[in-house]
Amino acid sequence: MDKLIDDLGALYKALLDAAADAIIVIDMNGVMLNFSASAEQLFLYSKEECLGQNVSMLMPQPDRQLHDSYLKNYQRSGVAKIIGLGRDVMGLKKDGTVFPMHLSVGKACIKDKTYYIGICHDLSDYKKTISEKLQIESLQNALFDAAVDGIITIDDRGLIQSFNHASEVLFGYSREEVLGKNIKMLMPSPFKDAHDQYLKNYLTTNKAQIIGVGRDVPGLRKDGSIFPMHLSVGKAQVAEGKLFIGVCHDLTDYQNALMELSQAEQRYKSIVECQGQIICRLGSDFKITFANKSFQHIFECTEQEIIGMHFINFIKGDKSDIQQVLRDVVSNKNNAQLHCKTPMVRKSGNFNIEWWFTKVPNDVGIDEIQGFGIDISDKEEAIREAAYLKNHDALTGMLNSDAFVNALRNWSRDTRYAIFYTDCNHFGLINNRFGFDIGDKMLLEASRRLKNCIKKQAIFCRPGADEFVVALEVDNIYEASEQAECLLECLEHPYFLDDNEIRVSGKIGISIYPDNSTDLVSVIRQAESVLARAKSSSNHIAFYDPLHNSVMQRLLDVEQRLRIALEQCLLQVFLQPKVCLINSTIVGYEALLRWSDPVLGFVSPAEFIKVAESMGLAILVDRYVIKTVLENISRCLKEKAKIQPIAINITSSHFDDPSLADYIFDLSERMSVPLDLIDLEVTEGVLLDMGEQVQNNLKRLRERGIKVYLDDFGTGYSSLSYIKKLTVDAIKIDKSFIDELNDETGRQLVSAIVAIANAVKLEVIAEGIENKEQAEILLKLGCHLGQGYLYAKPEFIETVLF
Repeated sequence: MDKLIDDLGALYKALLDAAADAIIVIDMNGVMLNFSASAEQLFLYSKEECLGQNVSMLMPQPDRQLHDSYLKNYQRSGVAKIIGLGRDVMGLKKDGTVFPMHLSVGKACIKDKTYYIGICHDLSDYKKTISEKLQIESLQNALFDAAVDGIITIDDRGLIQSFNHASEVLFGYSREEVLGKNIKMLMPSPFKDAHDQYLKNYLTTNKAQIIGVGRDVPGLRKDGSIFPMHLSVGKAQVAEGKLFIGVCHDLTDYQNALMELSQAEQRYKSIVECQGQIICRLGSDFKITFANKSFQHIFECTEQEIIGMHFINFIKGDKSDIQQVLRDVVSNKNNAQLHCKTPMVRKSGNFNIEWWFTKVPNDVGIDEIQGFGIDISDKEEAIREAAYLKNHDALTGMLNSDAFVNALRNWSRDTRYAIFYTDCNHFGLINNRFGFDIGDKMLLEASRRLKNCIKKQAIFCRPGADEFVVALEVDNIYEASEQAECLLECLEHPYFLDDNEIRVSGKIGISIYPDNSTDLVSVIRQAESVLARAKSSSNHIAFYDPLHNSVMQRLLDVEQRLRIALEQCLLQVFLQPKVCLINSTIVGYEALLRWSDPVLGFVSPAEFIKVAESMGLAILVDRYVIKTVLENISRCLKEKAKIQPIAINITSSHFDDPSLADYIFDLSERMSVPLDLIDLEVTEGVLLDMGEQVQNNLKRLRERGIKVYLDDFGTGYSSLSYIKKLTVDAIKIDKSFIDELNDETGRQLVSAIVAIANAVKLEVIAEGIENKEQAEILLKLGCHLGQGYLYAKPEFIETVLF
């Protein structure tokens, strides 16, 4: 080492130790021979710790591991990747810190020996400065693009240098479309034409008309629309020259708001002047300073007469109460609104005003009293009228339903009285024929007659339309009957109205309190419920009958539970086989509906089908059965089970439904069920007077392969002329004929039915076969198909098919 130092000379040694960058000398094996003072500061090692050690100790992985192989490759090949080039690498301090540095390596040959000199420049501060600069630039860019207002920078030639996101939104241009373009593209004429000259004048004279001042100017969007904006301009000196920064604030909403405010002010003035309510202002001396048109109209004074008049002069009678209210308004620190009612005077007389007073400042900041008043004279009259109408019928003046019940509650509970519930037959026709005015006049006359007819204390009610209810004390039902006849007689006298003679008939339902019920509402409903029965009686009078009521209640219960059964799928489909009478083989089935309700128990099909037809539920019931049958057939087909056609009964109202055929076709297609596996059964009533829709349904269904059977044949309206026109495939002989087969007449009737069917080429099926003797007779008569308990009772569909 001493020899090397002698060779380098004192000057070279001084240079090594004085260098600001770290200088390290290594031999051909990478062993450190010199370690400058700057190297000690950079790597935190002393010279003694490094000399004689491999330089790789100053390198982090993986450079440390690969260093010696790099050095040997260079010595062998002469190809250098770093010597004379320099590069940014990572260094490793004694404390384990990895830091960036720039490494320059030189090669020296002295006295046949080769040395490598490395110069290490610490890049930590430089990298930190670069990172901070990038962060600042990123933050500036983020703030620039996050700004709500448009920010644009231009150079001293007026060319756009930056264009933030808000500017893109404001002007409709993208940043790429405007960069490098003249700023005047964003200005309408004449500002566009004058801009370049403005800029030249400023650069020449340094006198600004807008920089640091700001002004409202128009802007020009890409779509050609012009909008108002406030432009603030600032100047910046950068290395490249002068930059001008413009901040553009859109004034569209602001100017619209100003316009709306102006319009609102004018509208407010118009509203106050045109307001139907009274509005006025009072000074501190309670004199009127403003009165709107309604005030002038209601008080019957001109504006000249009112302004300056003392408000107290309009008060009728004692004025002390209203004076106290006004004093309280003035002294109230919370500006609370005070309310009062007071009688007032005007030229035509007295009237009542309801006032609300509030303390408000006027245009010059002096407190005044604002009064808002409503003329309640008509209102109080209306309240009285509303109270009357709340309890009375507006046309006849009789009590309404609620008031009628309340009036009955005031009668003695120890009294027997009758409730007469009346209405006129076909009153709607009178309205249609003569008009509602005549109808109303007839109702008025009828109400007058009812009141005049009854000489005892009574309560009268008109619940609606042409109905009247009368409550009358009676000793017994005979007196009630006599009074009912009297009421009907007076109602049925001719009505002479506007040159028209009108005759009507009525009916009366009667219920007796407390005989029929001790509940007032129930008694009234009982009387109403027998109105329909009254029409069928000889004298159009009917008394409430508990037995009849129980029948009606049963019908209602069945209807309500049937709706629930349909919703909750409580109805069950059973199947009864149709068989060949010769060999008893099954040729098909008939679907039968059964219903065991959790509330009503078992309900006969004869009962609930009748209810379904009368209550408009027949179509829902039929579709329930159709869907259930097709679902089970579809399941059989998927399981490759053998299946015979299943006949479904269709109610008469459903067969006239235009959507019947489409419903069956759509369901069949959706469930992949062939239509020839479905038969339909209808009663004679459907086909007796076939309309166009029934004929259309029959035609469409049979064309698609669905057989139609005529059920219960012989129990309806069968005739030879009717039979000839039947567009069905088979007839079913009703069980009532089968039961009479042992009788000669019965056999002859069945024989005739079979003969008629054969004559018109229809199949014949016998229903209700219960013994072998019946089956044998039917075979002899030519009937080959049948069903009944002899062969099988109806069973649940899934039990039969699966």
